[in-house]
Amino acid sequence: MVFVACGLNHKTAPIEVREKIALSPAVHDQLLLKLVDDLPAVNEAALLSTCNRTEIYCDTDDAHKLIPWLAHEYNFNPETISPYFYIHQGSQAIRHTLRVASGLDSMMLGEPQILGQMKQAFQQACRVGAVKSNLRPVFEYIFKASKRVRNRSGIGANPVSIAYAAVQLIGQLFSDYKPLQVLLIGSGETSTLVAKYLYKEGVRRFRVASRTRENAQQLAAAFDGEALAIGDIPQYLPLADVVISATACPLPFINKSLVEHALSQRANAPMFFLDLAVPRDIEADVNELDHIQLYNIDDLKTLITKGMDERRSAALQAEQLIDCELDNYIRWHRSLRAKDVICDYRNHMQTLADHELQRAQAKLSAGLNQEDVMRELCDRLVNKLTHTPTAGFKQAAWDGREELLDLAHYLFKNPDEAIPI
Repeated sequence: MVFVACGLNHKTAPIEVREKIALSPAVHDQLLLKLVDDLPAVNEAALLSTCNRTEIYCDTDDAHKLIPWLAHEYNFNPETISPYFYIHQGSQAIRHTLRVASGLDSMMLGEPQILGQMKQAFQQACRVGAVKSNLRPVFEYIFKASKRVRNRSGIGANPVSIAYAAVQLIGQLFSDYKPLQVLLIGSGETSTLVAKYLYKEGVRRFRVASRTRENAQQLAAAFDGEALAIGDIPQYLPLADVVISATACPLPFINKSLVEHALSQRANAPMFFLDLAVPRDIEADVNELDHIQLYNIDDLKTLITKGMDERRSAALQAEQLIDCELDNYIRWHRSLRAKDVICDYRNHMQTLADHELQRAQAKLSAGLNQEDVMRELCDRLVNKLTHTPTAGFKQAAWDGREELLDLAHYLFKNPDEAIPI
């Protein structure tokens, strides 16, 4: 059996092809079990399906049966996806899976969500019994290795989305997210996404102001917050540590004097303003005030461009780390085979030793001289334990197999050369 990683993603297939084999959560487990049951060549398997990729990770000796099986399950011609479908086997499959888990193969370079999605796919496969003894150590190694790659390269450290950049900037101004009070003005997609990230960081106090009361109530409910009218902003502005504004108002409605008044009521406690509106909702001179940080969408785009450049640089280091991790995996996998050989060898030697011990015990029970019995035991053990290797060494010398003799010298070197324990 060979480890295989195969499928298609945003780099190899357009969306109209990817959507043909996208997996819904409702059928995930059923399809996974069907894969293992229908294809005897597939011993174990896990399925990963996201908006950008559908991949199968499996232990199999015939990966090329996977495309016809998928085509049959989804009722389309295999030629529909075969030009877009990749199959990686052995060490190349390990490399590919490491790159996916590390965020190097993602549309957003270095994004962390894919590792969590892969872990979830692995856990689901374990739960339904599709992953057993073969794939479990492979995935466990990949999860640990990809974490090392991300940490050492720093590939995920720099912001590459407006929402992510905003939350990182907020974290620079405030040491703790949890006590923050957030005022959302408008219900734009990006400002809502920033609020989702803040909620994930532990923020629980949200207020939402909108010209449409119903919109404010709907968004506030999403974060267990409070809905306000636009006219309530001056009243609640002094309570806000973070203000995120994204409206369609043609003129700025948050000015320097309004913020100055809010600061005086806050005893100059710092405030963070994020203006995502075009035209802007917040006058630029607000940033002249002490204890204020104001960012607009262009400021964030500059940070994102810089962050992406830094991620590309980190990706080069990450690729080198992937090579090191792959080499470590190959060495580890070889050691597993050595372990099996060692176990078989020790079991065989133990059987010989047990047989000779029983023979010696029988002679001792018959009253024979102890020293003679023990000396015979030692001689017989030495002869039996060295018979097969000795015959092999002689044959290797006869055949001119110098490399085997060198290996034998390495394995059975003079004990005096060994380092004492």
